[in-house]
Amino acid sequence: MRLLLVAVAALAACESSEAPARPPPPAPVAPVRGTGPTGPDTNIFATDYIGPNACGECHAANFAKWAGSLHRVMNALVTDPGAVIGDFSGVTISYAGGTATFSHDATGYALVLHKGATTRRYVVTRTIGRRGLQEYVGREAGTGDEVRLPFAWWPRAGGWFAQPSFDPWLGDGSHFDAYAPITEAWATRCPWCHSTYPFAQRIARDLGNGLDQFYQGDPDATSPRERLDVASQVTTGISCESCHLGARAHAAGAPIHFVPRGATPRSGAPVASTFTAESKDAAIVNTVCGQCHSGPSPRLADGTALRNSSEALDLAASPCTGVRCTDCHEPHGANARAADTETRAVAACTRCHAALAEPAAARAHAGHPDGAATCLDCHMPRLVLGIDRHVRTHRIASPTDARLYAAGAPNACNLCHLDRSTRWTADALREHWDVRLRVSAGDAPAGDTYLASREPAYRLIAAAAFVRRPDLLPAALPAITRGADDPLLYVRAWTHMILADRPR
Repeated sequence: MRLLLVAVAALAACESSEAPARPPPPAPVAPVRGTGPTGPDTNIFATDYIGPNACGECHAANFAKWAGSLHRVMNALVTDPGAVIGDFSGVTISYAGGTATFSHDATGYALVLHKGATTRRYVVTRTIGRRGLQEYVGREAGTGDEVRLPFAWWPRAGGWFAQPSFDPWLGDGSHFDAYAPITEAWATRCPWCHSTYPFAQRIARDLGNGLDQFYQGDPDATSPRERLDVASQVTTGISCESCHLGARAHAAGAPIHFVPRGATPRSGAPVASTFTAESKDAAIVNTVCGQCHSGPSPRLADGTALRNSSEALDLAASPCTGVRCTDCHEPHGANARAADTETRAVAACTRCHAALAEPAAARAHAGHPDGAATCLDCHMPRLVLGIDRHVRTHRIASPTDARLYAAGAPNACNLCHLDRSTRWTADALREHWDVRLRVSAGDAPAGDTYLASREPAYRLIAAAAFVRRPDLLPAALPAITRGADDPLLYVRAWTHMILADRPR
């Protein structure tokens, strides 16, 4: 609780803060050295990779976008200029009967944990993430494995937080001990999505959530199956060859491909074509992104993910099978303004639904003559607990899904019309779209029902929605602020951040 109070005291300084400045240009990356077959027909082995600096020699514009992107700093060495954004000035915070001290001197960055007779000192070696949340990797003195450290710097929340505050998977944190030995090596989990490495390693592990699901590894391969071979990383962050695969043959004049070459295909594997054709193929592009954006998540009754990193799975479950991630997102510069991304997303919708490209037709279809709702508000509402704010779901769906109403789950209509009941919504859907839903709920405002739900995710979704409706916020404020005393640490932390967004 003391840790949360420290963070709350700093919230005022974060309310109007912008994202951290763009990271500095990347340091030169040495050519990759490794073993394995290579040649004009392979792009998956260590010797096929050349690093982003070599790519930048010809693709200067895309290299410049990438150099300032969040992809580049998804993982970084603490020795990289500007990599660390957390306060390592010797600050000490209290947590669960112990203390955590974050320091920096000529020997590097360190975290010292102390509780009772236990003291652990970690030498910090790497960062994970940058803008929304920065976690850290380090080694305990006298041990060899790098491990994910139990505290992170959360800019919008205003300071250092223990993992249960930002990681909902830990529930109430009762089984989390920040002072116990950390037994899981960092290389078994984080770098599989936060760094760039030879695709052959991905196939050997059989992660099964990207293009690798269509290929089988060499049964005699020496690549480790669970732990990433960190020594063969191309870059510590996500760089060109995470998506484009090894480019050595391309640099010598051969075509570049998204499709792996040199791997044994399984049934249904995509067939290599021209790069232009591959880049227009939604199934190929989306499984490239799905290599990392396919994380597990609890889900609503209609299958919608409630937490971030499951975007590719949500999109794959959508009826809009022709939509590519790159239709909405600039792949080389991952820092695109939200407004620009939403404009691109609406344009992607009207590419197929051409009749709705005309504003008057779109307003009529939405049933909002004032133009208050866009395609995204109705079909991709803000349901997902992101890194530091609620973001839009990537499961393109209809607010008429009966399963949501049967489960009392948030629906797109009532996330705007919080003061209306779901019965009112059912009547409106029947009148305007001739959709008939059986709603058992009474006439209570849906927003109040969500705030009183036993589901923490529903309460937080509703709290954020009320902040977007300042006209309705005052009446809901007492119920929202109860989240600051919730038994779940992450609900308390998120409540403080959501309240910090309210209009002043």
